Amino acid sequence: MTALLEAEDLACHFPGRNHGQVVRAVDGVSFGIAAGETLALVGESGCGKSTTGRLVLRLIEPMRGRLRFDGEDLLALRPDALRRRRRNMQLVFQDPYASLDPRMTIEQIVAEPLEVHGLLRNRRERRSRVAELLELVGLPADVAARSPRQFSGGQRQRIGIARAIGPNPKLVVADEPVSALDVSVQGQIVNLLQDLQERFGIAYLFVAHDLAVVRHIAHRVAVMYLGVIVETAPVSRLFAAPYHPYTQALLSAAPEPDPDAPRHRIILQGDVPSPMDVPSGCRFRTRCPIAREVCGEIAPPQVEVAPDHYAACHFAAPNPIKI
Repeated sequence: MTALLEAEDLACHFPGRNHGQVVRAVDGVSFGIAAGETLALVGESGCGKSTTGRLVLRLIEPMRGRLRFDGEDLLALRPDALRRRRRNMQLVFQDPYASLDPRMTIEQIVAEPLEVHGLLRNRRERRSRVAELLELVGLPADVAARSPRQFSGGQRQRIGIARAIGPNPKLVVADEPVSALDVSVQGQIVNLLQDLQERFGIAYLFVAHDLAVVRHIAHRVAVMYLGVIVETAPVSRLFAAPYHPYTQALLSAAPEPDPDAPRHRIILQGDVPSPMDVPSGCRFRTRCPIAREVCGEIAPPQVEVAPDHYAACHFAAPNPIKI
């Protein structure tokens, strides 16, 4: 795979509330995304997945690691060069209500990144391009003069997507883009993102916690736990035979289309540890049903357990419990 985006050992720590405390939000993650591919980053709330998305765009500066985009070292770019590069890297926010400025019209919102990057020559071109983008996301061109408050959550997210794809990006970071929407609307937005990917070859870093959505949209999946990636695999392989105990527990809790189908639910004991006090060795060991002494002494490395399938577990095994 020739990667469009390569992240290696990215880390981001924040100061805690008390003096000397450190929140290890992201603590050494590595992954790649090919052109036109969707990598889903999944895990429980607070695992660091949204922070990872912001690190990729340098909205937050990493404390260590390497980041290459389209062959260029992103972390070496000065502010002006980074601003130009961001034309090819856009973001769709989680909350369609908070992410659109209520004081702006839809035309102003969608046109803003085009103007920032100098992609519009005059007002006529602006109106034409905004109308084209609105139609691409399934909205009529005549909504351009309205304000965000006149639209539903799903419509607002379509507007946010129109804004993101306007500069013709190669990569879009989609930060839980359907989690704030009604279930009936989620599928429409996911289908829209897939249609745009097929049409324009956009790559997505798709941050999510809903495994049903991930199964539908992703090509590959990276599972995060407490600031680290514990398993990465093609989506079909991950759902068919997860190797890491945490992934197995996540999948066992996901709703099944057939409620009468036999399954075994894996109940994890205890709570997720604080990122200010991460366990020694394997970070999942305090909740892991198969943990042994070595798990508290040595952090398991990522190893290839099957072709293009990686897991960080001393005792990784394919789906030992029927899910």
